[in-house]
Amino acid sequence: MSSSSKNFPLLVFALSFASLASAQFSDEGDFQGPDHAREGGRVSLWVSSKADYSGSDAPRVAVMPALEYQWANGWFAGTNRGVGYNFSKDPTLQYGLGLGVDFGRKESVTGALAGMGSMDAKVEYGAFLNYAPDRHWRLSSVLRYGSGDTGEGATANFGANYAMDIAPQWRLDLGVATTWANSQSMQSYFGVNATQSQQSGHAVYSPAAGLRDVSYSLNLSYQITPKISVSGGIKATSLVGDARNSPIVTSPQSVSGSLSVGYAF
Repeated sequence: MSSSSKNFPLLVFALSFASLASAQFSDEGDFQGPDHAREGGRVSLWVSSKADYSGSDAPRVAVMPALEYQWANGWFAGTNRGVGYNFSKDPTLQYGLGLGVDFGRKESVTGALAGMGSMDAKVEYGAFLNYAPDRHWRLSSVLRYGSGDTGEGATANFGANYAMDIAPQWRLDLGVATTWANSQSMQSYFGVNATQSQQSGHAVYSPAAGLRDVSYSLNLSYQITPKISVSGGIKATSLVGDARNSPIVTSPQSVSGSLSVGYAF
């Protein structure tokens, strides 16, 4: 048995544990299966700023390390991507299953979440289907189940990305995505039940299943050496439908940003 195979269980555990500290600030949560033809990893340091919670007008800044690794047999694990398996050996088409973490939400002492209570972190079960016909275009879709108060929240994210070389060693990535959420997920993150209404002062609110948000992203990366790169990105997200009209939403639009330096091995 190879050394990488022997270390597989330990690395999966370490990456899963590390994701508890970093994935809530990452915008790379979609499961992206590995290329079966190669094996390797990447370690990086991230500085990230995003809304304290979906619908908040208060930013939260974090500095954290990230670690990703992919095996040529289809397994992958990381602080941003969770743990999963890509069944396809076609580099243009990826499909598989994965595990991630929904980090719930912490009740604020003051502000819109006061009296709303906290939600514990839960394991999410996911499936992904990605199509990349060439090195420029990538279409992605991710289904997740297991979030929210009851653990029955489900979301479906659909995105399209276009990447292009704008100068030697410079690459620009543009993306658009939308998220659909079921009623359990919408109620957990944007609804107000009778008990929460009494404690918080917000009116009772029961959002229906539907589109939750639309986002646009831009990422610029520079390849310093074949193994070292630096990248910076910005993402604008707008809540839509019943999510936008929630009484706990203080800002339906939010902008998040990140800066990272990474080393491939």
